[in-house]
Amino acid sequence: MLRTEINDGVAVVTMDRPARLNALSWELQNRIRDTIESLGRTGVAAVVITGAGRAFSAGADLHDFAASGDLPAEVAHHLTATMAPLARAVLAAPVPVVAAVNGPCAGGAVGLALLADLTIAARSAYFLIPQVNTLGGVPDLGATWVLGRAVGRARALGMSLTGQRIPAEQAEQWGMIWRCVDDDALLDEAVTAARQLGAAPAAAVATRALIDTGFVTTLEDQLEIEATYQSERFADPAVAAVVQRFAARAQSTGV
Repeated sequence: MLRTEINDGVAVVTMDRPARLNALSWELQNRIRDTIESLGRTGVAAVVITGAGRAFSAGADLHDFAASGDLPAEVAHHLTATMAPLARAVLAAPVPVVAAVNGPCAGGAVGLALLADLTIAARSAYFLIPQVNTLGGVPDLGATWVLGRAVGRARALGMSLTGQRIPAEQAEQWGMIWRCVDDDALLDEAVTAARQLGAAPAAAVATRALIDTGFVTTLEDQLEIEATYQSERFADPAVAAVVQRFAARAQSTGV
């Protein structure tokens, strides 16, 4: 259901339900959340999330609803007890997270992918929010929070209300994702990006928090928050040593 492979400080977490297009069952969502939260305590510097087979994920597994005796109550319970904790875990992950979208990414999986620090998609991939015009529901797993921030209100609403597929190349043009790459290069590109972020994981995580905070604060408040974070980073002996080396080099060269 979920595979984790760790190499040189990067954990590749693969949703492994290819026969179900990696549909996000409640159990799979819980496993992803637990894995992300635990990896930061194991010395891993960054995480890549991807899917097995031809899809990233088809979104929520509707088979979970088949035996429900009270569908509204079950949905409400799992959105607060399962989906919401997963979204929070990705957004507050203790290490940088890269989503490698290897194929169709639909429904709640859009939220999962876009909440990552970097989202890289294969050229054959696409993004789809079908909940509104197919199910009569609404987007979930944080998609309504992150999508508008990424592409603006008009495109977020258009994508959600029409259920139109957004190809990876278009998603890159919109600023929805970081990069669109050839299919056979996807995992290498994602792991390379994860290693880059993992070279300074605390700084990457702090920068994520600052960028997200910047959407809801005033400039004056944000400047104070930046000062706090920067002071914390410079209190790290490793960071201070790098700064001192650059300062010494500048002094010796006059540049």
